[in-house]
Amino acid sequence: MRARRTAYVIVFLVASVLAAGLYYVAQPRTAIIRAMVDIPVLTPITADMVEIVRVGSLDPAATTVRSLDDVVGWYAALPILSGQDVDGRALERTPGQRAFGFGAPLGPGQVAFALPVEPSEAVGAALSPGARVDVVAVPNSLKTQALLGAAAPTPVVLGQGLTVLALRTADGHTLTDPNTGGGSQPLVVPKLGSVVVAIAQDRVVDFAAAALSSTFYLALSPQAPAAATP
Repeated sequence: MRARRTAYVIVFLVASVLAAGLYYVAQPRTAIIRAMVDIPVLTPITADMVEIVRVGSLDPAATTVRSLDDVVGWYAALPILSGQDVDGRALERTPGQRAFGFGAPLGPGQVAFALPVEPSEAVGAALSPGARVDVVAVPNSLKTQALLGAAAPTPVVLGQGLTVLALRTADGHTLTDPNTGGGSQPLVVPKLGSVVVAIAQDRVVDFAAAALSSTFYLALSPQAPAAATP
């Protein structure tokens, strides 16, 4: 009697395993993208950093990336850990778009530099990320404490065709157009305080020195990107 009961238990267990296996196989599968290595913020994602895995169609979140085309060539906006399913909310097309409000990418060997300006000194604030500008530094007597009667300092062209990365308010927030934000209008309309541009890394000292003694003036540049100078 005990042997028969044991046989029944074994048959039941085998049947349960087979049923579970058949159920698993019968379930529809879907492909998702999973990280194979840790991907730090602002890192460009390449094909060898991720892999395609197949899971149950109901397992992944709605925001999980399901195609290599939607991840390779993008940048990590948030840290992505090895073995983690890649979430589309952790990706950005332009590096620094979410963290810094950049609307254009930095080129190789470039750094971001903020030029303190008033709207009247920056084409009346008629700028947007991705635009190309020429930057002129005009020595400011209030900053340099130049004596009356001294020869007027000569303005210097610091850069031509520089890419605008972001527009900032005086307190460092990303400048947005209140007419496109929806909802009620703000009590105080945001005002341009600085323009973040991409400059060659070896020009940082020149721009920093000019910021101490000069007022920056920006002009929209007609130059194409290929003709831009550092």
